[in-house]
Amino acid sequence: MGRRNRERVARILAGEETPISAQTRERIRNIGVSTLESYSTSKQVQFLAESLHSGRLSPSKLQGTLKRNAPGEMRKGAEKLNKKGKIPTVELLLKDYRGDKAFQTLAAEVGLDEAYFTALAESECSRWKEGV
Repeated sequence: MGRRNRERVARILAGEETPISAQTRERIRNIGVSTLESYSTSKQVQFLAESLHSGRLSPSKLQGTLKRNAPGEMRKGAEKLNKKGKIPTVELLLKDYRGDKAFQTLAAEVGLDEAYFTALAESECSRWKEGV
Protein backbone atom coordinates (compact mmCIF):
# COMPACT_ATOMS: atom_id res chain seq x y z
CA MET A 1 0.00 0.00 0.00
CA GLY A 2 1.33 3.42 -0.92
CA ARG A 3 1.87 6.44 1.29
CA ARG A 4 -1.35 8.16 0.17
CA ASN A 5 -3.42 5.09 0.95
CA ARG A 6 -1.81 4.73 4.38
CA GLU A 7 -2.49 8.40 5.12
CA ARG A 8 -6.11 8.01 3.98
CA VAL A 9 -6.55 4.93 6.15
CA ALA A 10 -5.17 6.86 9.11
CA ARG A 11 -7.61 9.73 8.47
CA ILE A 12 -10.53 7.33 8.17
CA LEU A 13 -9.56 5.46 11.35
CA ALA A 14 -9.24 8.81 13.13
CA GLY A 15 -12.75 9.72 11.96
CA GLU A 16 -11.54 12.70 9.92
CA GLU A 17 -12.71 11.24 6.61
CA THR A 18 -15.42 8.81 5.57
CA PRO A 19 -14.97 5.99 3.06
CA ILE A 20 -16.88 6.32 -0.18
CA SER A 21 -18.27 2.80 -0.62
CA ALA A 22 -19.10 -0.33 1.34
CA GLN A 23 -16.26 -2.17 -0.36
CA THR A 24 -13.82 0.58 0.61
CA ARG A 25 -15.20 0.56 4.16
CA GLU A 26 -14.60 -3.19 4.41
CA ARG A 27 -11.03 -2.88 3.08
CA ILE A 28 -10.30 -0.06 5.54
CA ARG A 29 -11.77 -2.09 8.43
CA ASN A 30 -9.65 -5.11 7.50
CA ILE A 31 -6.53 -2.96 7.31
CA GLY A 32 -7.39 -1.39 10.67
CA VAL A 33 -7.94 -4.79 12.28
CA SER A 34 -4.70 -6.22 10.89
CA THR A 35 -2.84 -3.12 12.05
CA LEU A 36 -4.37 -3.37 15.52
CA GLU A 37 -3.49 -7.07 15.72
CA SER A 38 0.15 -6.23 15.01
CA TYR A 39 0.31 -4.03 18.13
CA SER A 40 1.39 -5.31 21.54
CA THR A 41 -1.40 -6.14 23.96
CA SER A 42 -0.88 -2.95 25.96
CA LYS A 43 -1.06 -0.81 22.80
CA GLN A 44 -4.20 -2.65 21.69
CA VAL A 45 -5.85 -1.95 25.05
CA GLN A 46 -4.78 1.69 24.88
CA PHE A 47 -6.16 2.06 21.34
CA LEU A 48 -9.47 0.42 22.28
CA ALA A 49 -9.80 2.59 25.39
CA GLU A 50 -9.16 5.75 23.36
CA SER A 51 -11.68 4.64 20.73
CA LEU A 52 -14.25 3.85 23.42
CA HIS A 53 -13.80 7.19 25.18
CA SER A 54 -13.89 9.20 21.95
CA GLY A 55 -17.12 7.53 20.85
CA ARG A 56 -15.65 5.85 17.77
CA LEU A 57 -16.32 2.46 19.36
CA SER A 58 -19.57 1.67 21.11
CA PRO A 59 -19.46 -0.12 24.47
CA SER A 60 -21.84 -2.83 23.22
CA LYS A 61 -19.62 -3.64 20.24
CA LEU A 62 -16.52 -3.82 22.41
CA GLN A 63 -18.34 -5.98 24.95
CA GLY A 64 -19.52 -8.32 22.20
CA THR A 65 -16.03 -8.60 20.76
CA LEU A 66 -14.48 -9.30 24.15
CA LYS A 67 -17.14 -11.93 24.90
CA ARG A 68 -16.51 -13.63 21.54
CA ASN A 69 -12.72 -13.65 21.92
CA ALA A 70 -12.33 -14.37 25.66
CA PRO A 71 -13.17 -18.12 25.54
CA GLY A 72 -10.61 -18.69 22.79
CA GLU A 73 -7.98 -16.77 24.72
CA MET A 74 -8.72 -18.85 27.84
CA ARG A 75 -8.40 -22.01 25.78
CA LYS A 76 -5.06 -20.86 24.36
CA GLY A 77 -3.84 -20.07 27.86
CA ALA A 78 -4.86 -23.52 29.09
CA GLU A 79 -3.14 -25.17 26.14
CA LYS A 80 0.07 -23.24 26.84
CA LEU A 81 -0.02 -24.31 30.47
CA ASN A 82 -0.64 -27.91 29.46
CA LYS A 83 2.34 -27.83 27.07
CA LYS A 84 4.51 -26.67 29.97
CA GLY A 85 3.31 -29.69 31.97
CA LYS A 86 1.05 -27.69 34.27
CA ILE A 87 -2.59 -28.45 34.90
CA PRO A 88 -4.68 -25.34 34.16
CA THR A 89 -6.15 -23.77 37.29
CA VAL A 90 -8.34 -20.71 37.71
CA GLU A 91 -5.47 -18.84 39.38
CA LEU A 92 -3.03 -19.62 36.56
CA LEU A 93 -5.54 -18.72 33.85
CA LEU A 94 -6.43 -15.41 35.53
CA LYS A 95 -2.79 -14.42 36.11
CA ASP A 96 -2.57 -12.31 32.93
CA TYR A 97 -5.99 -10.73 33.51
CA ARG A 98 -5.13 -9.76 37.08
CA GLY A 99 -1.75 -8.41 36.03
CA ASP A 100 -3.15 -6.04 33.39
CA LYS A 101 -4.95 -3.20 35.18
CA ALA A 102 -5.60 -1.32 31.93
CA PHE A 103 -7.47 -4.29 30.47
CA GLN A 104 -9.39 -4.80 33.73
CA THR A 105 -10.53 -1.17 33.59
CA LEU A 106 -11.49 -1.41 29.92
CA ALA A 107 -13.43 -4.64 30.44
CA ALA A 108 -15.20 -3.21 33.50
CA GLU A 109 -16.26 -0.14 31.51
CA VAL A 110 -18.21 -2.39 29.14
CA GLY A 111 -19.66 -4.56 31.90
CA LEU A 112 -17.21 -7.47 32.09
CA ASP A 113 -15.89 -7.80 35.61
CA GLU A 114 -13.55 -10.30 37.23
CA ALA A 115 -16.48 -12.61 37.98
CA TYR A 116 -17.08 -13.03 34.21
CA PHE A 117 -13.46 -13.99 33.57
CA THR A 118 -13.41 -16.24 36.65
CA ALA A 119 -16.45 -18.13 35.34
CA LEU A 120 -14.70 -18.54 31.98
CA ALA A 121 -11.57 -19.84 33.69
CA GLU A 122 -13.61 -22.27 35.79
CA SER A 123 -15.35 -23.52 32.67
CA GLU A 124 -12.03 -24.04 30.91
CA CYS A 125 -10.55 -25.81 33.93
CA SER A 126 -13.52 -28.19 34.05
CA ARG A 127 -12.90 -29.05 30.39
CA TRP A 128 -9.32 -30.01 31.25
CA LYS A 129 -10.38 -32.06 34.27
CA GLU A 130 -12.73 -34.03 32.00
CA GLY A 131 -9.73 -34.86 29.80
CA VAL A 132 -9.94 -32.62 26.76
